[in-house]
Amino acid sequence: MTHQPMDSASLLRAHTSRVDLIKQYANEATANEFETKWFALLERCAAWFSSMPLRPEEHAEPGGAFRATVEAAYFAMRLSGAQKFAADQPSERRRQLEPQYLYALFLAACCSCLDEPCRHFRFHRESDGAEWMPAAHGPFGPWLGECCYTVTRREAALPVERMRTALLAREILGAERLAQFDGVVLAELFGAINPEPRPSGPETLLHKVLRQAIDTLSQFEVKARRAAFAPDTKAPPDAKALAAAAEPVNHSAAATASAPPAPQAPAPIGDDGSASRGAAPAPAQTPSPAAPADAPQSAGGSPNVVQLDGSRSLRKEQTKDPFADVLAGASNLMREFFRALSQDVVANKVKVTWVDGKLAVSKRTIGNYGIASETLIENLRKYQLLYKVVGQDILLVDKVASLICERSAPTEGTA
Repeated sequence: MTHQPMDSASLLRAHTSRVDLIKQYANEATANEFETKWFALLERCAAWFSSMPLRPEEHAEPGGAFRATVEAAYFAMRLSGAQKFAADQPSERRRQLEPQYLYALFLAACCSCLDEPCRHFRFHRESDGAEWMPAAHGPFGPWLGECCYTVTRREAALPVERMRTALLAREILGAERLAQFDGVVLAELFGAINPEPRPSGPETLLHKVLRQAIDTLSQFEVKARRAAFAPDTKAPPDAKALAAAAEPVNHSAAATASAPPAPQAPAPIGDDGSASRGAAPAPAQTPSPAAPADAPQSAGGSPNVVQLDGSRSLRKEQTKDPFADVLAGASNLMREFFRALSQDVVANKVKVTWVDGKLAVSKRTIGNYGIASETLIENLRKYQLLYKVVGQDILLVDKVASLICERSAPTEGTA
């Protein structure tokens, strides 16, 4: 299959939205610093990949390899927001290393796919038929120039070699950029490039975040390619009908033309049985303003017009929650627990007993509502709702017990 080359500016222009999000995560002080440290590396990656695809199953379109690189960098930066790099270091040391770890994560994400297209495809320049070898020829875009190229799929994908990817990353990153890192960060940077899907030994935080980013990238792409859309079975509309619908309609003229003529009163009949000539027609009857029954029909000619009362609100009045007053200041979990317990007691799904004149709830019953009994006891003590604990039963005070179950008699019994 023959492909056309794409310059770096066109590739970056196609992913402006993702690059802008990466810029927000970078949080550099000036735009010049972002251009020098972050955007310049994306330009190098665009020159490296040009318009080549990534894999036959993922990002297989022209320019897919660079799209995967930008998306991997974006997902890595997004996942880094909840992480704490160098958390085991002193505060001063951590302040020095944390920006380096964030930048190293971006570099590792940009370099993780450098060797991936050559594992699945062969790229030949059409002008002389030469095959592109990354280690020998360097970036694909400058080597290709303005020539077209052909893409041939390998019979079997080459095995993953992380060391080869790291060597290609050295050419992309450059010695000057790598010299900015501390020795510990630099070692973790190269250890995270092209991360292992299932690491067997100890895993650094940088490797873990990048592995999750690459996994998220693959999942999004697979779901997008497998998405099935039902075909539209509707017949296309007629061209004349569309043209007629696009013409403006004069509603006032149409209403006048469609209005039926007013009925005229019959002429008075004379003594000879003939209609009187020159008799004046009876005036047309007009609806009286004092007749409210005809008002709905006169409004737009529809008898289903809803008359709104401005003094009343359309919102439903909220019923007062008794648990909100008794459990004032308590968490939503506490209120939901007592509300659910009250509903289950009314429905005879849960049995409660009365001990010493107080409502007793079993600890085993509490566990079915997703709250620990010890947590409930602590909160009841905090809000003075606990009478006492007797064995496996928790006795509640009267003001909360009355909301759960009403006593049928003052003596002890089963509710």
